[in-house]
Amino acid sequence: MIDRRTLIKGAGAALVASELGFAAARAEADDPLSYASVDDLIAMFRARKASPADLLKAQIKRIEALNSKVNCITYEHFDQALKEAKQSEDRYRRGTARPLEGITVAIKDEFSRPGWRITQGSLLLKDSPPATESSAITDALEAAGAVMPFQTTVPEFYLFLGASTRAWGTTRNPWNLEYSPGGSSAGSAAALAAGFATLAMGSDMGGSIRIPASQCGLYGFRPPFGRVAGGEIPFATSGPLARRFDDIVHFQNAIVGPSEKSMATMRPRLDYPAHYPRLSGWRIAVDWGAAIADVIPPVKAAMLKGIESLRAAGCVVDEVDCGFSKSQKFVYIRGLMSTSIGTAIEISNAHRDQLSPYMTEMLDQIGAVGPRQAEEAEQLLDQLHRQVQQRVFGKGYRVLLMPTMATPLVRADMFKSKEDKVDPWVGTGLGFALTWHWNLLNRYPVIDVPLGVVEDRMPSGMQVIGQTYTDLDTFQFASNWSRLRPALFAGGRFPSFT
Repeated sequence: MIDRRTLIKGAGAALVASELGFAAARAEADDPLSYASVDDLIAMFRARKASPADLLKAQIKRIEALNSKVNCITYEHFDQALKEAKQSEDRYRRGTARPLEGITVAIKDEFSRPGWRITQGSLLLKDSPPATESSAITDALEAAGAVMPFQTTVPEFYLFLGASTRAWGTTRNPWNLEYSPGGSSAGSAAALAAGFATLAMGSDMGGSIRIPASQCGLYGFRPPFGRVAGGEIPFATSGPLARRFDDIVHFQNAIVGPSEKSMATMRPRLDYPAHYPRLSGWRIAVDWGAAIADVIPPVKAAMLKGIESLRAAGCVVDEVDCGFSKSQKFVYIRGLMSTSIGTAIEISNAHRDQLSPYMTEMLDQIGAVGPRQAEEAEQLLDQLHRQVQQRVFGKGYRVLLMPTMATPLVRADMFKSKEDKVDPWVGTGLGFALTWHWNLLNRYPVIDVPLGVVEDRMPSGMQVIGQTYTDLDTFQFASNWSRLRPALFAGGRFPSFT
C-alpha cells in the first residue's frame, strides 16, 4: 500500500522554477514549436515563419529523444501525419486553412481511423482487426485540419487511473517519472506534458479526462453527455485536453456538435467564445469531498490560494457539502458495468491469465452485475442530483469547485507482480479520485483547471462544475482562472523528465 507518510512529506513546500531543472526551463527557447499554443502556431504558419511539417518534425524529434522515459505512445503514424502536414501547408498557401489546420493532436487508444488498431490497453485485443472507418471524433478533427501522428496508451479496458499494462508497459508522468500521469486518458495527458503534441483527445467515464489533466498540469473538459459525438452510454463522454485554456476553446469548437454516426448528440451545436467577462459578483461553492478522500495539505493549500484570488476578483466563495461519500463508489461502478461497458468483464473473466494483474483484483471486487445494479445507480443519480440542486445551484451558486485528486502522488507502476497485492481502489489511485460522482451526474459540465506544482514536482488540479448544460459558465470561470493564476508550461515551469 502507498505509504501515507510519503504522500504528505514536505507538505506546504512550493517548488520554484529552478527546481524543475535547467533543461526543462530552457524547453521553450530550445524548441519553440513543441510547446507553442494553437494561436501562436497558426500565426507562425500564416506568416510563413514555420510550417505544419516543422511542428510535426520538432515533436517527432522530442518523441525519439524522450518517449523511452515516458512510454505514452502505442502506434505511430508519422508517415501519414507528414502527408497531412504537407497538405496543411498547401492550404495555408492557398488561404483555405481550416480551424485546426496543421495542429497536431494525440489520439487516445479508443478513437479509430481506417487501418488503426484499437487495443483498449489489453493483450486480448492487441491483435484485433484494424478499424475500417473513422470515429465521429476523428471525422471532426480531420474536417478541422488536424494532424494525428500517434495513438496513446490507456489502462486495460480504460478502468484505472494510470496506464500500466501487460500490453504496453508502464506510462510515466513527465513531471516526475515515479508517478502516474492519471487515467484512463493517460498517454494523451503525458504526451501533452512532454510536448509530443499540441492537443490531445480524451474520454471520461469516471474521471478519465479530469484526473490526467490534474496529474499533468493541464486543462481538461468533460462535456455534458450529448454535447460531443460519441457513444450512447450516459456515464461516458469525450472531450479535449490542452496545456492552455485558449487551446481548449479551439479544440472544443472543432469537435462539438452532431454527427451522422452518433444519435446522442444535441442540435444545434454550441459555439464557445474565445473571450469571456470577468467573474466579479459570482457566488461560488466549494466542496472539499471530505467523505470521499482526505485531501493532502499541499493540494488544499493550492486551492485555498486560488480561492483567495477569486475573492480578490470580487467573488463570494462559500463551503458546501453535496453529500457525496466513498461508500457510493461501488453503486456507481456496478451501474457502469451493467451497461455495454460491462462486456469488458465478460471478456476478461474468460482470459484471466492474460490480464494485467490489477484487473483480476478488480474483477473479484466488482462481482456479478445486472439490471438490479443499473437500477441502484439510477436511484443514486436521482438522489445526488436533488442534493446538488438543493445545496448548490438552487441557492444561487454559479459554479461548484472540488479537488480532482486528494493527492497527485500515485505511483506509475500500479502493480509490479501478481504477488504485489494491493487494494485496487488505493493501489491504482482510484481511492484518491473525487471525480466519479460527476459521471453519474453526467449532464453537469466539468472543466479541470491546474493548481500548479504542489508536491514532489507533481502538479494538481481542481474541478469546476457548472449547472446542467451550462458549459459556458465553466469556460468563463476557466478563462478568468487562466489570467489569475501562474501558468504552467511557461516561464521555466516545465516537466523535468526525471
